[in-house]
Amino acid sequence: KDSRYQPGDAGTSQCFRDAKAYLDGFAGIPYDLVTGNHDLEALDEFETDHDNLQAWMDCFHKPTPQFHRYVGEKTLLVGLSTVQFREAPYSSHEVHIDDKQIEWFQQLVESHSFEDGWKILVFSHAPIIGSGLR
Repeated sequence: KDSRYQPGDAGTSQCFRDAKAYLDGFAGIPYDLVTGNHDLEALDEFETDHDNLQAWMDCFHKPTPQFHRYVGEKTLLVGLSTVQFREAPYSSHEVHIDDKQIEWFQQLVESHSFEDGWKILVFSHAPIIGSGLR
C-alpha cells in the first residue's frame, strides 16, 4: 500500500487510522506509542493541540499520552509524548513533555528505584527540550 501523504496530512485523523491499521496488522504483537511534534500538525482539522492529541489518544485507545510497560524482570519501558505543537513555548519542532507527565514519571521512578534493582528505559520522540528535563 502506498502510505505517502500529501503535504499537510501529518497528524490527521486519517493518518492516525492508517497507522493503527498498519500496526494492528502485526496480530498478537503488543505495541504502544508516543507522539512527536508532527502528530499534532493537523492545523486544518483541529483547532488546538489538545483536540489533536485527544484524537490520537482516541484512535489508539490510550487513556493518557504516556505509557509504561513491564518488559522483563525489574525492567520498565516508559514512553513520554510531546503534547504541544501550535502552543509550544519556543519552537514547534521541540518535544514538549507537560508537567502532568513529568509528575507521573517522577512518581514512577521513585516507586521503581535503581537501588531496588530496577532498570528503566525511557523513550520520547526526540531529545526533550523546553520541559525542564536534562
